[in-house]
Amino acid sequence: MIFLRKIFRLIMIGCWLAINALPAFYYHVFGGSYWEKVLKISKCTRRWGKGIANIIGIDIKIHGDVSDADGALIVSNHCGYLDILVEAAAFPIRFMPKNDIRKWPILGWYLGLSMPIWVKRESKQQSLKIMKACRDTLLHGINVLIYPEGTTTDGKSGMLPFKSTAFEVVCRHDIPILPVLILYHPHRDGFRLPWIDDDRLLPHFWQLIGYKRTVIEIHILSKIYHRDENRKELAVRVHDLMEKKYNWLKSRITKQGEMV
Repeated sequence: MIFLRKIFRLIMIGCWLAINALPAFYYHVFGGSYWEKVLKISKCTRRWGKGIANIIGIDIKIHGDVSDADGALIVSNHCGYLDILVEAAAFPIRFMPKNDIRKWPILGWYLGLSMPIWVKRESKQQSLKIMKACRDTLLHGINVLIYPEGTTTDGKSGMLPFKSTAFEVVCRHDIPILPVLILYHPHRDGFRLPWIDDDRLLPHFWQLIGYKRTVIEIHILSKIYHRDENRKELAVRVHDLMEKKYNWLKSRITKQGEMV
């Protein structure tokens, strides 16, 4: 039964990916101006995320006001690839993938349909271009998602210090930061949902899609605006606020056990 569920879900994922490529193609050609295209395709990514989450049995419980994500720099903790999926299902966002993915067969082309900001930090000039693209995106009312911890964690020991570079985007601009926390409900068999360390992607995903239901929580905190502070001070302020809330949420005990 579990094996058949996995095969069925893989087939459905393939179909859903193909179906969602069609509106992206359409908007690339008939979407209007550049920023109109980016905005429309960012909404497509939300439909894509919701569909994949439903197919693989992810039950996303959202706490807070999703409408606060309106041209916001969404700052999130990072526990693995599922973060991107569930946050794409919750918010319309513009992706910021590493430029290396652009060369991957099929996936690189498919991701390119979303008109992402390709992250290539080989020089200071490249970093400035990325920063400008990110700021312009936000000023046009389109959300951008970042993971300032810089790597994935299991979430059991709080949150890592934030790298401050991305926070430069909102400095001296009236751009809101929207802190978002993700918490996982573990399965009874001990399967670790955070994808970290030496976990291999395909075996992890293969086991995940065998579960009938997986619960993931998204907690949307209040917006934060830049004060008279530099990017490092801002990064620390956002981190401390998020970590305090995260530790409080993590301390709760659910019927399934401790959330991670």
